[in-house]
Amino acid sequence: MKKYLGVISFALIILIICFFAGNIIQVIDPGVTTFRVVMIYGIIISFSFSILSEKGLLRKLALGLSIFVGLVYFMAVELLRIIFQGNGF
Repeated sequence: MKKYLGVISFALIILIICFFAGNIIQVIDPGVTTFRVVMIYGIIISFSFSILSEKGLLRKLALGLSIFVGLVYFMAVELLRIIFQGNGF
């Protein structure tokens, strides 16, 4: 099972990126809570699977992509939400 965790992690993070992109270009329109739950749990699960997978190129790729998507999500969505909610938007 440990052999396939890198593949599962990489596939999951690609699905999360597609979900994020689909929401941005408004192909899908989930509620705010649904969007946040799917993004946060998807990033956490993908990161966990990539940590637990076998060492190799796929692990490095999945781990780097998970960290990158997590940082972009945190900066683009959560920080801007805090800034705009604090200013009365």
